[in-house]
Amino acid sequence: MDKRWVYFSRHSDEYRKGAREFVNSARANSGNLDIIVCPCIRCKNVQRHHFDLVYEHLVMKGMDPTYNTWVLHGENSTYSGMSMQYGDIEMTETYQMYRDQVYFQEPNVSEHTHESSKVEFTNLIKDAETPLYPGCTKHTKISATVSLFKHKVTHGISDKGFGELLQIVRDILPSENTLPESLYSTKKLLKTFDLGYEKIHACVNDCCLFRKELGNAHMCPKCGASRWKVNECTEKIQQGVPAKVLRYFPIIPRLKRMFSVTDMAEQLRWHQTHKSQDGKMRHPVDSLAWDIINKKWPSFASDSRNIRFGLATDGFNPFQDLSTRYSCWPVILVIYNLPPWLCMSKDSLMLSLLIPGPKQPGNDIDVYLAPLVEDLKELWINGVEVYDALSESTFILRTILMWTINDFPAYANLSGWSTKRKLACPVCRQNTCSKWLSHSKKFAYMGHRRFLHSNHSFRRKQAWFDGVIEEGTRPKIFIGEDIYSEVKNLANDWGKLRKKRKRDSSSLWKKKSIFFDLPYWKEEKLVYVDQYNIVGCTQLRGL
Repeated sequence: MDKRWVYFSRHSDEYRKGAREFVNSARANSGNLDIIVCPCIRCKNVQRHHFDLVYEHLVMKGMDPTYNTWVLHGENSTYSGMSMQYGDIEMTETYQMYRDQVYFQEPNVSEHTHESSKVEFTNLIKDAETPLYPGCTKHTKISATVSLFKHKVTHGISDKGFGELLQIVRDILPSENTLPESLYSTKKLLKTFDLGYEKIHACVNDCCLFRKELGNAHMCPKCGASRWKVNECTEKIQQGVPAKVLRYFPIIPRLKRMFSVTDMAEQLRWHQTHKSQDGKMRHPVDSLAWDIINKKWPSFASDSRNIRFGLATDGFNPFQDLSTRYSCWPVILVIYNLPPWLCMSKDSLMLSLLIPGPKQPGNDIDVYLAPLVEDLKELWINGVEVYDALSESTFILRTILMWTINDFPAYANLSGWSTKRKLACPVCRQNTCSKWLSHSKKFAYMGHRRFLHSNHSFRRKQAWFDGVIEEGTRPKIFIGEDIYSEVKNLANDWGKLRKKRKRDSSSLWKKKSIFFDLPYWKEEKLVYVDQYNIVGCTQLRGL
């Protein structure tokens, strides 16, 4: 039975079609009876209903997620295919990450060696799907190993304690169990499914990354801080122990893996045939920015496999302790080629950078974005050769970053515009209607009514607002080229130890954003999108 429809949105045609085929198949397998078992999330195969009502339950409530083997509806309990041999084993979320890695192993794009890659690919799947012991339906070899290893990390169990725990669990399980015997065996097993990331040492004051020409440096050339951790009591440098580490998850190998899976390669073409026809925007493919990219770069738009990204970032406290001041900043890429029910799901979001704390990077975030921007630049200018499993051929993949998505404080860090004080609005800019409240000691932002139609009744409602009639006009929307002309001559000065300089009255920007290193950034209509904490007149802005 085809089970892929279960993972579509219940509002989609694919889900409804799959649900109808499932009900018809279940009815045929029961001898064409009108009353069949209902597998919805509420009935859970306990109640029986008319087959039309079962279809309604599946569409309105969804399939029971724990019902993996459809034995009550005609599916055989034993599978002929190896990849489905242990499909009824319950998988934890942590294990799912490793299981996905098995299926997304990077293929060799060379057609000559493609068959040998398939054999290795098959062996990896077989090892991942091996039950923990014969007859086990709860865990596989990998899922049990990952769960125990996660327990070790979460509770700070020592290496020796973890080894003893493995021996105790192995003694409890049947003798035919496949659990690793030691910590070394565990790491060796997990290494096969390593997601892969680069550790890049960084200056503790956010001045630079120790890479390329600074790869062998032991001190920051700007502030003189040691690359290695310094003992706070003895001030002794601990050689080989980095003071700050940026983790970069390269995006090019991951994009190759996505196209190596037939279903995913097909989903990445979804946008080509699903543009809105009624003028309503349901997906970025219906946006003005998407159309502008198609017009300016027709060669890029001609291949529906080319990827369009959005970039989001914000700080969070990984220790879940509000009394601890620690700000870690993940940088996440959103793939807009995917359908709406997939592009914003957590399984489809690509973590590209993990910027460490304890302090937020602030305007120096560009230092940490450098590896990602270099890959995005390479993917735009030259592209990379990728094997497409759907067409069974190779092609040159190119990508474009459409915009960034962030809250108002992060907007300032990424763009370089100060979202504080008198000129906080990045749309109104010099024409920001701000008023200093002497008693509250803060600015209030007015002028919202300028964005309304010239004949709107609210423009003359003096008592409802600030006591005056609004006769102002909507400010001009600045695009990438306008912003670039203002920042192109700015000299960036990275690092936390520099003395605060007075803001140059001739410039409204604090830095030139690293995104202008991308050849297309200054030509895009929409570059920074503030999604959340929007205040003052920016609530009605058109940017």
